[in-house]
Amino acid sequence: MSEFVKNAWYVVAYSPEIGKKPFARKIFSKQVVVFRKEDGTPVVLDNRCPHKFAPLSMGSVVGSTIECPYHGLRYDPTGTCVHVPGQQRIPAAARVHSYPTVERYGLIWVWPGDPALANPSAILDFRHFNDTGWTTFHGPYLHFETNLANITDNLVDPAHTTFVHAKTIGGKDAADVPLTTEQDGDTITTGRWIENSEPVPVMKKFGAFQGNIDRWQVYRFFVPNISLVDMGAIDAGSDRSEDNRDAHYRTFSYAALTPETDRSTHYFWLVIRNFAIGDDMVSSEMSAVYSATFEEDRELLREIQILQDEGEKRPLRLGIDVATTRLRRQINQRISAEVSPPGPAAELQISN
Repeated sequence: MSEFVKNAWYVVAYSPEIGKKPFARKIFSKQVVVFRKEDGTPVVLDNRCPHKFAPLSMGSVVGSTIECPYHGLRYDPTGTCVHVPGQQRIPAAARVHSYPTVERYGLIWVWPGDPALANPSAILDFRHFNDTGWTTFHGPYLHFETNLANITDNLVDPAHTTFVHAKTIGGKDAADVPLTTEQDGDTITTGRWIENSEPVPVMKKFGAFQGNIDRWQVYRFFVPNISLVDMGAIDAGSDRSEDNRDAHYRTFSYAALTPETDRSTHYFWLVIRNFAIGDDMVSSEMSAVYSATFEEDRELLREIQILQDEGEKRPLRLGIDVATTRLRRQINQRISAEVSPPGPAAELQISN
């Protein structure tokens, strides 16, 4: 059985990574090539010419086609060969697999599963992206030397922030605050409020609070691969309505995870905030803070992967692992549904 859900939208690149030259990246243990048509629309194909298996990423973009670097065969955005130098007849086998592709939120999304199920409306709505009063910055590309499942576990686990991220987003006062966990179909939500507490380092720097705060950590995961961390703070004891939370320090940190192999993962992320609107200096400073936070996770998860490879892969479960258990169960259900799809009268539900 496959280890990953295939019928879903995954990010293959940040938009700025795709320019005039073909771009290669490995996803699901297979190399793909990304390029733009003449109108700028991104295209994703398997990165292998069927003639002599040369990587198309070493070739050139010609109009809206990509030219093989070895013998000049050209493939259109559907993967169909439209030109073979020196002969008129084009063999029927001269084609490469083309993936449904969408560009949204400064990201290039690709659908590795059944193309007939690739509905762009299934891409998650990123809250407040491009809204007035909010600003967005994209973080640098990250490569995690660990399985996707280890990262998804981490992203529904607010409890680890107290210990792993003490220098950035964590605070000791949260260690004994219980978590609440909810599930709505393919969405797993876990979080907590830390009341009447001192601002954590990142909030001290950017929040301009005068005293203690009530802060929240809400980790929401959209199976199989999108994480949203809703984090913020209000003055201690004040109104917890959405409007008041939006009026104080609040960030929405999105991460889109794509398997490279069964032991490595691409990590694309962006942060949407409601303060210092359009301030590139603050974006740069915050990017450094968040990058340091993710590096703390990356180092730990790399070592966990090494130990998993050496032995037991079934960890002890604690009370704080409710969200992790539900998440893995939901992912396994999605994988099973792809292996044994429902009958013709049923529909595969792809939720945000």
